[in-house]
Amino acid sequence: MTAPVDQVMVSVAEDTLPQVLDDLREAGLVVDTVLEALGVVTGTAEVRAIPALQAVPGVLDVERQWRVQLPPY
Repeated sequence: MTAPVDQVMVSVAEDTLPQVLDDLREAGLVVDTVLEALGVVTGTAEVRAIPALQAVPGVLDVERQWRVQLPPY
């Protein structure tokens, strides 16, 4: 059985993005998009890896992205 995976958006402190990006990958983030001007990284991570992402120095916030599905499915 595979672990649950969530889309996440990570906010990073100003001027720390290059070094934080490598640390996020090591903590379990599969990077989709890097929005350097905004200090935001989006990607996927196992739910159990979210505390490790939050503990990376330079990370301000980790938000889980919620999906909304309207009919028809």
